[in-house]
Amino acid sequence: MKAMIFAAGFGKRLLPLTMKIPKALVVVHNRPMLDWVIEHLMRHGINDIIVNTHHLHSEIEAYLEMNSYSIPISISHEETILGTGSGLYQTRHFWDNSDFYVCNVDILCKADLSAFFAFHGSHASLVSLGVNDRVAKSMLLVDQEGYLVGRSVAGQKQIVGRPRGKIHEAGFCGMHAISPSFFQHVIPPMSFSIIDDYMNLLQAGISIRTWSIGDAYWEDIGTPEALKRANRDFSG
Repeated sequence: MKAMIFAAGFGKRLLPLTMKIPKALVVVHNRPMLDWVIEHLMRHGINDIIVNTHHLHSEIEAYLEMNSYSIPISISHEETILGTGSGLYQTRHFWDNSDFYVCNVDILCKADLSAFFAFHGSHASLVSLGVNDRVAKSMLLVDQEGYLVGRSVAGQKQIVGRPRGKIHEAGFCGMHAISPSFFQHVIPPMSFSIIDDYMNLLQAGISIRTWSIGDAYWEDIGTPEALKRANRDFSG
């Protein structure tokens, strides 16, 4: 199974640290985030990875050249930062006819990816998203059967899909399991945020499922406070 790691961002929430260090190489317990994420993917059967780059891209590329992994890791460089939607679309020729996985380089997560992949494979959904109970400014709206039906941004709810029963808010974990026919359903150019593309798919009547990571460890290290928590609480 192939995977993509989003690593092109500026890491603005971690300034001034990320003026000289790309967020992919910010360290937790003396290891770069990129290394933690790659290890987690390999542990769950990922055998080919592509990493998108933009901000301080040469440092990420040099790190990957100096550190040999047992699986191939390639680069999708973006001269102009494309965001998650267009960034994924740029890699469309990398994928084969199998499901694939997409995640963020600034998220430490110990969720059982093998179970997530099995969940996705057992349902007829174009996309499955990992969710948790973490509250944020932007939340996903999920019905009682686990289908994505919309989003809530700063308390403003946007219901796009047809709910099956009651709706609740869920935090998005930055985990995407995607079926190979995905690119046949999106309208290029894709959005800067892939969540916008998911809303468009819902509006077109396409189902997107969600999968809860339960109480598995999860931390977005994108702020100084969160980075401190990760260095304190993450056990590898």
